[in-house]
Amino acid sequence: MSPGTENSTHVFLSETEHHGSPVTGPEDLRARIVQNALFAERLVITDSQVLHNAALRSLLAGRTPSSAEWRADLAELIRSGMLVVVRRDSVGSFREIRDEHEARGVRDVPTEEYAELMDEIVEGHVVPYSVDRASELFRSRTANRLAELIGPPDDGYARTLRSAVEWIRGQDPLYYNSLRGWIEERRATHGDTSEVALEAVERSANWSFRTTLPAVLGTPVAWGAVRTPATVALQGEAPREESALPGYMLNPYVLARLPAGVVNEAVGLESRKVVVDQFARAHSGRPVDTDALRNGVEDFCMHLQEAAVAAFRGLDADALAAVRDERVRARLHISPPSLATGSVDTLIGLISSGFNPASLMLNLLSVPFDVLQDKKERKLKKEAERFRNAWRLEKQLPEHEKVLRIVSPTEPPE
Repeated sequence: MSPGTENSTHVFLSETEHHGSPVTGPEDLRARIVQNALFAERLVITDSQVLHNAALRSLLAGRTPSSAEWRADLAELIRSGMLVVVRRDSVGSFREIRDEHEARGVRDVPTEEYAELMDEIVEGHVVPYSVDRASELFRSRTANRLAELIGPPDDGYARTLRSAVEWIRGQDPLYYNSLRGWIEERRATHGDTSEVALEAVERSANWSFRTTLPAVLGTPVAWGAVRTPATVALQGEAPREESALPGYMLNPYVLARLPAGVVNEAVGLESRKVVVDQFARAHSGRPVDTDALRNGVEDFCMHLQEAAVAAFRGLDADALAAVRDERVRARLHISPPSLATGSVDTLIGLISSGFNPASLMLNLLSVPFDVLQDKKERKLKKEAERFRNAWRLEKQLPEHEKVLRIVSPTEPPE
């Protein structure tokens, strides 16, 4: 899938991933979807997310809770084209995927009724992707990432990773569910299995699963605030000062309740088109007019605030008060180009508020996925190298000076 015009961009929504996502509740997930939808031309979600993410299913099924903590109206964003659903090219319906997953024992399979509902909702709005290419990339990325961690000494950690790599490379296709089955089987039948290594297998598969489709589609990714702040290439001078924005733009209480109709109406605002265009330029590495970006964001937030007030007036007093609360401010910050990376942070973060400042951030990512090293993975590699260095040093000591070397709490000293 490619953008429809030179200046446009689609953004892959990582928050909806059902494997390892920190966002598990419908209220938080809806807030993140709406917040990203406001600043991206189109958001991309996948067939597996639509089927297996329980929180996303709640938002699409059209059954809003009586407490109005969140709105189950995101199907409107699919029908308008704001949410783009990509589906594997090997099937013709979500019902086919659902039935095949149930036959393989995949977790969190939805009801037949829900799958058929999704077929109705996405009719005429689904975009195919190459399942063969995605499957091969998932397998190779997982195996290659684990292979990088293997090295001397030949201990339980290295042997476990080596077995995992051999098994993964023998799977065609590689299924996430099957890999989890291999992990459980290895844990139960091999006494020398390293739990640290099995955790590395799970993390590597999760990383590969979450980044494979964006790579196939060629789209940047919207990560959550739990990730390292993302960077995009920027050519041009940064504004001299930050722009103060209404805090409701980052308030999950407001965004979980903002009607999808308001979001769809915002698509036509000229100020939003300017913002989307400038973000798209940043993603593609073309010159960015930072003054236009700043002015566009300010105008867009003002117009959207007026629409939100109109939507909540007389219906939701608490949400209306939150939209009007001037004590909470947000900011648009564009940092100067980095000498090391040639990139800048483009995010919306909080200046002050009464809610968790890390709850929502706009992080649009377009760096190569191969350089996205998970912090835990980097730490694990450093620890493994430290153990190997200690092992080499130990081999040089006289026998009586050697000390017990414990690689992990689950492995006995050799």
